[in-house]
Amino acid sequence: MPLAFALEGSMVRVVGVRGGFGVGRRMAELGFTPNAILKIVKSGGLGPILVEVKGSRLAVGRGVAMKVMVEPL
Repeated sequence: MPLAFALEGSMVRVVGVRGGFGVGRRMAELGFTPNAILKIVKSGGLGPILVEVKGSRLAVGRGVAMKVMVEPL
């Protein structure tokens, strides 16, 4: 499922990133690599999704979050 659909407070594992080379490379630089564990800090409402990855909190726009495929833990 896309990261944009993950529930607030849940833990998910990154399966992959769908999109062009630039999106995939940028997300890998931020730590969104296959098998990375993410915690969804804020997902409700409008605006970006706040995730915690490898000890850092990052805001990810909903358009990009639709390209990051995850599975719930």
